[in-house]
Amino acid sequence: MNDVDRLIKEGFVPFKKRAAESFAQQHPHIMAVLKKLLGGQKNRVGIRVTENGKMVGEYTIHMEGTDITEVESGVLSSELHHPFGIIIRPYVIIERSALERMLKEEENIISNPMSAIRKYLPDLTLKFM
Repeated sequence: MNDVDRLIKEGFVPFKKRAAESFAQQHPHIMAVLKKLLGGQKNRVGIRVTENGKMVGEYTIHMEGTDITEVESGVLSSELHHPFGIIIRPYVIIERSALERMLKEEENIISNPMSAIRKYLPDLTLKFM
């Protein structure tokens, strides 16, 4: 496992779990809606990590509802099932340094996710397959 794989699997995945738990406590109504929309569905989310603009890792995050069940390295295969039967294939591109910054500022993100996430939006690029 290389250092970018470790960053995703040992850094980002546990961070996402802690952030989702905190978000559910702070915003139970929003989380209830998300769980209702995503409940019982198996979705995949793609992440491409870059360093100085060059791709250094691709990942597919498998999810059941709002929970991560598996992370595939070296594969970018996104598939979100919309409640109206449409399949959407988005993936996120993030610079490694921005991901590392997010993980270092976990407390701020967990304590105030709505305002903290705005800080990182310029570092994210959303694309579709």
